[in-house]
Amino acid sequence: MKWSKLIRGINVVAFSCMAVAVLLPEIVEARLRVVATTTILADTVQQIGHDKVAVRSLMGSNPHHYKIRTEDIRHLSQAHLVIYNGLSIENGLRRVLSQLPKDVYIVDVSDCLPKKNLRSSHQFDDHHSHPENSCGYHYDPHFWLNVNHWMVVVRQIEKSLKVIDSNQAHFYHMSSNKYLGQLNELDQYIRSQSEKIPMNLRFLVTSHNALGYFGQAYGFETDGLMGTEGEETSIANLRRLSYKIMDQKLTTIFWDNTTSRKSMQALQESILAKGHKVSLAGPILVGGVLDSRQTLQNCDKHNHSTYDGMMRHNVDTILVHLTPQQGRR
Repeated sequence: MKWSKLIRGINVVAFSCMAVAVLLPEIVEARLRVVATTTILADTVQQIGHDKVAVRSLMGSNPHHYKIRTEDIRHLSQAHLVIYNGLSIENGLRRVLSQLPKDVYIVDVSDCLPKKNLRSSHQFDDHHSHPENSCGYHYDPHFWLNVNHWMVVVRQIEKSLKVIDSNQAHFYHMSSNKYLGQLNELDQYIRSQSEKIPMNLRFLVTSHNALGYFGQAYGFETDGLMGTEGEETSIANLRRLSYKIMDQKLTTIFWDNTTSRKSMQALQESILAKGHKVSLAGPILVGGVLDSRQTLQNCDKHNHSTYDGMMRHNVDTILVHLTPQQGRR
């Protein structure tokens, strides 16, 4: 009797597992397959699509060092929707994107921003050489660091999801509205935190000059050891930046998560050798949100795997190290 009950139990479990195995592919298939090039785009799609989408990002938190893999081409080819940043971020993907199947809906989110709102890389990177860009004209691609620009992108992503999944148009619209409310609060938070820093101290020197849109929106002057596209710096630029930091009497410089900390340590050491005291702080998260498994050495209360948490971390890090009454590391 015991054996017969045990066998019946095993059969029930086996049947249940088979049923789940049959249903799971249908559940996954029911969701839109979306490939986003950057982790910030992937997070934004997830915030709008929730359980209606299955999102995959390609580039990790450092898009400048991305190299395409065979599996990436497969995921791109099988996607319903491919969303990419545009400008110079995906130069290595341009040929692949142009050769994707016709039924893959492809969206360049930079197209939704008026050109007058984009910064020219040449205008702000006079001290750096630029690699060849097939677009011809160079724009700074880091527009996500201005929350108001990213709110425009949210609407573009909402529209794109509605094009390929019109049955869920109301869901995407309501979800987008809710997320835009969150981003409006984020923008106000950054402004409030920035206003606590005296105007004469609002100068951000970072590993590469990625904070231009942030500075433009929230009242900071910015400069970087490397240009907006992450290209290597020169000895001449290191010397220029060293003297600029001393002339401005800056006491803190920042490293970011897209470059090695060593490059900023070299800048710091060259300044210290000239008798000027300067601290190195960071990281500033500029290339993308962190994977949920990644942690920062100096943790704060924010969720660094989301765009909202990334931006809050950045302004709080800047506030701590640029405000005189706060202790520095």
